Amino acid sequence: MDRTSRPKRSDESNIIVPVDFIHSGSTMLNLALSGKGRGGGWARGRVDNPVGHGSAGKTLTALEAAAYCYYHMLGNVSFNFPKVEDVNIIYNNVEGVMDFPVELMYGKRFYRDIILESPKYRTGTVEEFGAQFFKLLKELQPGQFLLYILDTWDALDSIDEQKAFTESIDKNKPLDGSFNLGKQAYGSKRFFKHLCNQIYDEAKGTGKDATLMIVSQTRKAIGVTFGDGLYRAGGVALDFYTHQVPWLREKEKMKQTSLGEEFVRGVNVHAKVKRNKTALPFREARFDILFNRGIDDVTSMLKWVYGQKAKSITFNGEKFAQKPRYENVVKYIEDENLEDVLIDLAEEKWFKIERAISPLDRKRRYPE
Repeated sequence: MDRTSRPKRSDESNIIVPVDFIHSGSTMLNLALSGKGRGGGWARGRVDNPVGHGSAGKTLTALEAAAYCYYHMLGNVSFNFPKVEDVNIIYNNVEGVMDFPVELMYGKRFYRDIILESPKYRTGTVEEFGAQFFKLLKELQPGQFLLYILDTWDALDSIDEQKAFTESIDKNKPLDGSFNLGKQAYGSKRFFKHLCNQIYDEAKGTGKDATLMIVSQTRKAIGVTFGDGLYRAGGVALDFYTHQVPWLREKEKMKQTSLGEEFVRGVNVHAKVKRNKTALPFREARFDILFNRGIDDVTSMLKWVYGQKAKSITFNGEKFAQKPRYENVVKYIEDENLEDVLIDLAEEKWFKIERAISPLDRKRRYPE
């Protein structure tokens, strides 16, 4: 059975978890988003919203989810949805650029079927996006899975905004400087409001197997003298209707020296889940992204389990020197297919911390 479909209960209790998840490509991000490494990740059948600046990995995290679904979702048996007989992945690349070597990172088939097909789904306004998404949602049948990625919400205009801009060019007059709130109004009063009704079938008591991932950019708040001074555009709609909102930022650049020259080989990303309706809130995680590869799940878990300053690592009964980037132990794990053993260790440490801070050992306030 696919990792997205197991387990159906919390690893730490007998409480039923009524949510299925889509693997994020990172066990550490899975834990922060869902409280589960295996079977965890992005909330399936919900609205997910990765947020970040230009080099924080927000687009890449969306592509990781898409690649995982592309290769693993067919035949998936889950808690809330019928067995997946048909996988549909739509990448609405509003920004119109793709700087990643997708073919190298995720394969020729994925590049052909998802990236090369993406221009046909590209929209310029929120109204066009809404019409396209609701059409796909309406046509979605039991056994069909849909992952729709909008990259980014910020790049969309409203019809009124496009009209005002075009008129300013035609009349050779600058815009009046006022902010048109057409996009925010459409989001809160129309799109998200109706999405809640249409994605859930009250007559059948189940939801459609459709996941919407909206990528957002961070912006700098002018005049803010406290906190990080960043905010996410989109109005209250994105604040209210999203289910998981991890804020991503580049923690550090990872460098490597070869032939006497130092080059950047990747970035370490810090994810802070600022909103979560499907698991415990305010969890944080770090994971590595390697250029030309994507998320380095194995190294990210090793850093979590053993720390970055350990002089040696004993894994699966074998002892390894902690050389830069954990090269020896990473090779051993991948050659011997021991990733599941490492996932066990990462989950064990995470759950141990959760247990230590949990009030579940106190006297119950109400009967079971």
